[in-house]
Amino acid sequence: MELSDEQKTCVSGWVSEGMGLSDIQKRLKDELGIGLTFMDVRFLVSDLELKLKTEEKKPAVDEPVDDVGSSSPASDPEAEFSLDSDDSSSEDAAVSVEVDKVVRPGAAVSGSVVFSDGKKADWYMDQFGQLGIIPPEDGYQPSPEDVEAFQAELRNSLKSSPF
Repeated sequence: MELSDEQKTCVSGWVSEGMGLSDIQKRLKDELGIGLTFMDVRFLVSDLELKLKTEEKKPAVDEPVDDVGSSSPASDPEAEFSLDSDDSSSEDAAVSVEVDKVVRPGAAVSGSVVFSDGKKADWYMDQFGQLGIIPPEDGYQPSPEDVEAFQAELRNSLKSSPF
């Protein structure tokens, strides 16, 4: 369908106002009585060599999403329990961590840990990166040093793990 110069001017004005394709499609129908499919409107805008404002903003919008996604605890399980200390493996650590081959139901990853006092506990991490420890007995609390050592060992185990 051919548009008159006046109709093309209307479409150009709508694009400069920041309207999207669906809004332009609706206005073409309501104000000019021209029924076009969404794809036809897209081709019309392209043929008129007009740039939609939403298209110009897309790269700027996509960039922050990537930054947020890469630093989000939900997308980075290590972010939930990262430490300021270095990542060096402490072979002489009194805490040992094992990763299960078969994951506990409801967890993204799970395993067991033996603390320096010899107590063995189960651990799990959910799909949001939340780390949980199931104590061997009610009221058991590992020492803060053991918790830090556990987190460091877990980080190292997960880095070398195939998942």
